[in-house]
Amino acid sequence: VSALLTLLSSFIFLIDKWISLPAVMKCVLCVAAMFTEVPHDMTAQRGQDVEMACSFRGAGMPSYSLEIQWWYIRNHMDWTDQQPWTTNEVSPDEEMPKDATKISVVKVVGSNISHKLRLSRVKQSDEGTYECRVIDFSDVGGARHHRVRAHLQVVPETDVNDNANDDHNGNFEPNNPAPHHGHSHKAKELKRRDSSNDCADEASCAL
Repeated sequence: VSALLTLLSSFIFLIDKWISLPAVMKCVLCVAAMFTEVPHDMTAQRGQDVEMACSFRGAGMPSYSLEIQWWYIRNHMDWTDQQPWTTNEVSPDEEMPKDATKISVVKVVGSNISHKLRLSRVKQSDEGTYECRVIDFSDVGGARHHRVRAHLQVVPETDVNDNANDDHNGNFEPNNPAPHHGHSHKAKELKRRDSSNDCADEASCAL
């Protein structure tokens, strides 16, 4: 009986310890939460379509909620230089910059989430920093925030087409050349007649 009570006491002690563990530590089969695909810095010409991909794998078991938020932050180099581009966890109460704009929100129930941000016909005002922020609700202690950022630079269209158009316009001739050619033809005939008249009396001109 004494041994049974000791075993029962040990079992209760283990249960108490298990309950006090964080949710992530309880999940023996869980993997570390991480981004599996991240957007990259890119340069696009004005008028092009741009696509940024973001995928995330949560740390908990399935059947919980994940959320992806896309944010646009007008670029401030002094701000971005001080911030890490990718973080495994962000404080939920961390304030976004005043000029940050939420673009889209996607929610799923499961352990994986992905979303592609598509920008059509980008213009100069689209240049800046884009943030993919993932909120992981698997931890009973509270939501965990993760983020990754990429910078988009928008440049003017290349001058190749403009130079080609300039060359084409430089070689362009008017579509009404008839008077010019007619004048040249008459001049040739007049010169030919003058030559004939000049050598009319010369034996060397007679054929």
